[in-house]
Amino acid sequence: MKSERVEKIIRRVGTVLTIFVVCCIGYFSFSPVKEGLPIRWVPFGDKGLHLLAYAAYGFSCFLARFRMPIDDSAVQQKYSTVRFSTWASPPIVWTIISGTLLGAIVEVLQPLVGRTRDVMDLVANVMGLIVGLAIILLVIKTIGQMPWFLIDKEDDEYEPEWTDRTGAH
Repeated sequence: MKSERVEKIIRRVGTVLTIFVVCCIGYFSFSPVKEGLPIRWVPFGDKGLHLLAYAAYGFSCFLARFRMPIDDSAVQQKYSTVRFSTWASPPIVWTIISGTLLGAIVEVLQPLVGRTRDVMDLVANVMGLIVGLAIILLVIKTIGQMPWFLIDKEDDEYEPEWTDRTGAH
């Protein structure tokens, strides 16, 4: 099926991106402050960097756990949009829990390498997770409204009926 191939590609890309983001988070969280990446253009300084890093984690982790809907209620009909209230819940919950745990573990271990522990860093991390999830869900919602995108069990056999305002095909 076409949708199974697309899902597999999305999940693999998400997994690779998640591994890359986690490695970056680990490197920059445990490197001495003077060796850290000096990015002065990020709003809110250190907290902005936390928000950006964990937004990337939220985005990529959701993709790594992505599953296309397969039940009949999720089949897209003419002029309908992708609904993600039920099928997206497990990846959302997994992303928030794993990202929060990652941030908490990093904050607990940072004093071992001479960095300070800060609860506000964890708050910025969770905010970043929510931002990353919101972005990817908006992307999915936008793509799901496009006429060429169909989540269906029989994608290859779908022929949309196009009509203009006059009703002609």
